[in-house]
Amino acid sequence: MRPGGTPPSGARAGGQRPQGPTQPDRPGVREQFGRVRSAGRGLIGAHVDLAKAEFEVIAGEIKIIAAIGAVMVGLALLLGMLLFVGSWLFVGEWLFGSMGWGLLHGTVLTSGLIAALAFILIGNSWRAPAVGFGLAALVAIVLSLLFASNILRAGAVALGDGAGRAIALSDGSLPIRLTIIVLAVVLGLLGLLAGLRAGSGPALAGLMAGLVGGAILGFVLGGETLAQAWPIVMAALIGLVLMAIAGAALGARSGGGGALQMAAAAGIAGVVLGAILGAVTFDTKGAVAIGITLGAVAWPVASFLMARREGISPMRRFGKLQPRETMAAVKETKAWLGQEWQRQRSKLSRG
Repeated sequence: MRPGGTPPSGARAGGQRPQGPTQPDRPGVREQFGRVRSAGRGLIGAHVDLAKAEFEVIAGEIKIIAAIGAVMVGLALLLGMLLFVGSWLFVGEWLFGSMGWGLLHGTVLTSGLIAALAFILIGNSWRAPAVGFGLAALVAIVLSLLFASNILRAGAVALGDGAGRAIALSDGSLPIRLTIIVLAVVLGLLGLLAGLRAGSGPALAGLMAGLVGGAILGFVLGGETLAQAWPIVMAALIGLVLMAIAGAALGARSGGGGALQMAAAAGIAGVVLGAILGAVTFDTKGAVAIGITLGAVAWPVASFLMARREGISPMRRFGKLQPRETMAAVKETKAWLGQEWQRQRSKLSRG
């Protein structure tokens, strides 16, 4: 362009304006929407892929945490078992000189605790196992004192000396031990009486079991000489008399003619316990250990007796698992709907 603003001669000759650069066509609304949707899908997909990757990492960390936690819980349970069992073994070795006592006491006391929780589970109050534990502790104390004093052993020895002088027997006059003969005969008769009420079959089985068990007990307890055998025999007879009287009293209270069977069953326990006490002289540790064992065995028995006095009724506990109020409400609603249906049908029939 010349100074003064005069356009070039070619532009004036053609009479045309100068052309600018070509503008691209604008996309339509549909195309723009498609592009936005594709971009949105890509963005969402990217977020999803990122979330998946992060969740995979998180899942891996959760697996590691769960595995470590499971190992920790398992070790904690193992540590608890180790402390529980080890404590019983330590106490048994420390107090009574043998880990076997600790194992035995831990077993019977844990069994008693399981029985106590079972009675509470089926609906009895906590008083039944608590009172049972108190009675068992009393039994343990009394028996420990009785065993430690060796009163029964001393009395059996004195009675055995008198019986030996009164009955003219020598050590070679019997084909087998006196303890085997007496315990087999006594336990056989008691087994016969204990099973007599149930019929001839159980009575005969009780007789045979008593004979065999008595012979084995007499052989185990010894008594090779009459001086050793008479205290065992007399102690067994003392236990028989005392326990049979107690069993007969309990059987008479229950009624139904069970006094003889209860006396026989209690007499069997008395013979076994008396024979053992007559054969052994206890030291203090052994007496206390045996007393604790028998007391622990008596715990579930006493708990059962206390629970039976309260009344054993599992429905007191498990009956609460039934939705009684809901079921009653459903029945009432069903009855009301039935009444309404009959009323509406009668109206329609009259109309």
